[in-house]
Amino acid sequence: MNEGIHKKCPRCGAPFVCTHDALCQCVGIDLNEKARAYLRTHYSDCLCRECLLQVSREMQ
Repeated sequence: MNEGIHKKCPRCGAPFVCTHDALCQCVGIDLNEKARAYLRTHYSDCLCRECLLQVSREMQ
């Protein structure tokens, strides 16, 4: 079992676990190209699920 990497969201500061596999907290979040470009430009590491969902909604 993948224990994952304990991380702190660079956007909101929330702790989360990143597993980089099919069970990762980010799986299933639909990010369009505008959202992906925004994330690449503003962050160098993973965001928590809630922040990814917020970015996805904001970039619709």
